[in-house]
Amino acid sequence: MGLLKSFLVQRSTPLLGIDISSAAIRVIEIARLSDGWRVEHYAEHELPRAVMREGSIAQVDQITQALSDVIQKSGSRLKEAAMALPPGLVIRKMLTLPDDLSEDEIELQVESEAAQNLPFPLNELNLDFGVVGPSERNPGNADVILVATRKETIAERLEIAQTVGIRTVVIDIESQALMVGLNSTKDSENALVAKRVQAVLQIGRDSSYFFVENHRVLIFEHELNIGFQRLQKDLDRYPDQVLATTEAFCGAICQEFKRALQMYSTTSQHVPIDKFFLSGQEQSLFRLPSMMQEQLSVIAEFANPFAEMKFSPAINKSKLQAEASSWLVACGLAMTDKA
Repeated sequence: MGLLKSFLVQRSTPLLGIDISSAAIRVIEIARLSDGWRVEHYAEHELPRAVMREGSIAQVDQITQALSDVIQKSGSRLKEAAMALPPGLVIRKMLTLPDDLSEDEIELQVESEAAQNLPFPLNELNLDFGVVGPSERNPGNADVILVATRKETIAERLEIAQTVGIRTVVIDIESQALMVGLNSTKDSENALVAKRVQAVLQIGRDSSYFFVENHRVLIFEHELNIGFQRLQKDLDRYPDQVLATTEAFCGAICQEFKRALQMYSTTSQHVPIDKFFLSGQEQSLFRLPSMMQEQLSVIAEFANPFAEMKFSPAINKSKLQAEASSWLVACGLAMTDKA
């Protein structure tokens, strides 16, 4: 489900995936082959903390310059791109509606719900919706996700891209792009992937997010009040205790994640999760999967969107693979809407 329907068009040419997070800008070009995908170009640019604030762009000029630099560094000649909005800038609401409504009728219901319950006037918002499926708790009804964001949020990102010579043809939601990157498997496996209930714990700089996907539809998301900034502060305070400090941070993530799992178990969309994935700085958190298994009986692994991909000769494959899980969103965007 994209956020701007008018932008979502089937394309035969590749798009540059541009991921602007609180920690870095990542851009990647991925070519679609007859038997899979190939990474053609990529680059990243770390961002100072003050440049982004809770997902919002605090210093437009610095982001614009950083985006220009990272695109040039990547070597990509693409001029059309896909970008995404972070979860904190998107409002989601699950609705239960009669299952015999037409798409136009659902749209009217969604607009009515948004007008009554969202904190902004409709003329300031971009709205979208997706039908999740039959409601398990309300037979004869369907669960529908309402998605909204402020128009100015989208306009700001479009303007930044345009300033550096990029035309943004897709604006998506970060969580949706992340799931596309997660499912970047060979076509022969797509049917199996689509049937999985998968979860991702995305560990960011200031906070983290827990997402659950059922049949490639996002059914749950929750923000965790913990991020790499906390680890960095502790490492600066105790520079001689790297291992102990990192393990303590992983333990804190486990406790926050436990609460997120408990919250998920109480939702109407709760279904058992087949597989857990992690996204973040896996070199710093190499102990996290084993700690999650020990403390929570959860089997998790760091996601690798490049596992089934090929690489052009100029790509530093080992470097990219070492940071693979941090590239989920950028990969998902670069793979968006390719015919």
